[in-house]
Amino acid sequence: MTREDIVRMAKEAGMESFNICVELDDFAALVASAEREACAKVCDEMEEKAEEHGTECCKWPTPSDCAYVIRARP
Repeated sequence: MTREDIVRMAKEAGMESFNICVELDDFAALVASAEREACAKVCDEMEEKAEEHGTECCKWPTPSDCAYVIRARP
C-alpha cells in the first residue's frame, strides 16, 4: 500500500483535514498487518477442514477457494 493509497482511503473515509505523517503511515501498516493475518487464518482454517475431510479425490481448497472466502469476509 502506497502513501497515495493511504491518503485516498483517508479522504474516502471522510478525513478531509489531516496531516500526512509517520503516525498515519504506522496506523495504516498496523491495519494492513492485522488484515493480512486475518486472511492467512482463513486459509489455515480451510486447509484444516480439507485435512479433516481428506483431499485424495480433489485438490481442495484451491487458491481461488481461499480468495473467495477472504473476499466474503465482513
